[in-house]
Amino acid sequence: MTDDDHDETGAPPPFFVYYNPRVHLFKLVAILAICVVLALLPFMVANIEGDAVRVLAAFIIIFLIWAYLTASRMRDRRPQVVVDTSGIYVRDWHVDIVPWEQIEFIAHSSSVRRGIVSALTRSRRGPYLLFKFERMPTFTSSLPPPFSWLQKIWVDIELQEPALMEYGLDAKATVILRAIQDHIDYWQRTQDFGASDPAVVTPNPR
Repeated sequence: MTDDDHDETGAPPPFFVYYNPRVHLFKLVAILAICVVLALLPFMVANIEGDAVRVLAAFIIIFLIWAYLTASRMRDRRPQVVVDTSGIYVRDWHVDIVPWEQIEFIAHSSSVRRGIVSALTRSRRGPYLLFKFERMPTFTSSLPPPFSWLQKIWVDIELQEPALMEYGLDAKATVILRAIQDHIDYWQRTQDFGASDPAVVTPNPR
């Protein structure tokens, strides 16, 4: 973004991030290739037992579900991340837009040192942006019970250490971070800081 992109009030334009269809296409091809190999195994092994075939069938079903979810992301042209002057929206978080005043800290993965327990319990494919919220955002779900209950449990676990992963998106984490900084700078200039402290953004040191 440049100064020319700002409107007459000086506000930067909204920043939108979408799925990268090419990345998910490569992923889909890899998943389907695994399905083909699993489907051919019974014909390549002599005297294979029925239990083994059922196990292979279960794995194939799981991979096909994964392939369906991956293909749906290729067709999904909704914004996955929206950054504007009021806050940030991340679709995978399943919460409403998070206002800047509710965000205490934002850091690039290259500047984050994670604890052993956190690293073991939460896999993070870098690069990514790590967030710290002042309070837990409100959970929203379009799924009916009991699926919404399971989704809420998953979201509650994930938002203990909320992160925005670069993988699969059409913008790099560093670009998203610069857009966030641009919008926070504008928000800080127009905000009365007697009410709250501004968010802290730690950029990529490289």
